[in-house]
Amino acid sequence: MKKYKLGMILGRFQIFHKGHESIINKALELCDEVIILIGSADKYGTYENPFNYDTRRIIIEEVYKDRVIIAPLNDLGVGNVPKWGDYVIESCKKIKDIPDLVIYGDEDKCKEWYKNYPNIEYFKIDRGLIPTSSSDLKKILIDNNYDEFKKYVDANILKYYSDMRLALIKILYKKERAESNIDYSDILDDVFDED
Repeated sequence: MKKYKLGMILGRFQIFHKGHESIINKALELCDEVIILIGSADKYGTYENPFNYDTRRIIIEEVYKDRVIIAPLNDLGVGNVPKWGDYVIESCKKIKDIPDLVIYGDEDKCKEWYKNYPNIEYFKIDRGLIPTSSSDLKKILIDNNYDEFKKYVDANILKYYSDMRLALIKILYKKERAESNIDYSDILDDVFDED
């Protein structure tokens, strides 16, 4: 039996990388069970949130198999306030229970979110130990720098490289087309097979 019964991690994981893994690995070290809530589960198809919930879940499962519990968490639209924290904890409770421990990276404000739950403890992972971000990895994907990309992700997810890259390029193409007066449809629509 480990120090904590249930640990909770919240993240968008809009390109799952080794920084995220360090948070999950610490949670697995400290907790008997770990719930990963994939935030903005209802948001996808934009540069900020390119991948849908199922894609993100499958990628995390490639690394952790059945060692974690993964569940969607839709946006609530209230911002970083205790109401958001109540929503997160109640979502966790519906899946399993109120967590004993919240493991996080750079979100010190999460202690404010969960102030209605004084028994929850916190463990912060220094994200500086693995200097990358999903934003950096999106740029690396777009630039098609496979060798750089593979430095920051688990080998089990490299098979998704081309699909993730294509998804980002489609998003940028659609955005550029929407913002310009040029009609690219005759040239590129069949290449990108519009959704």
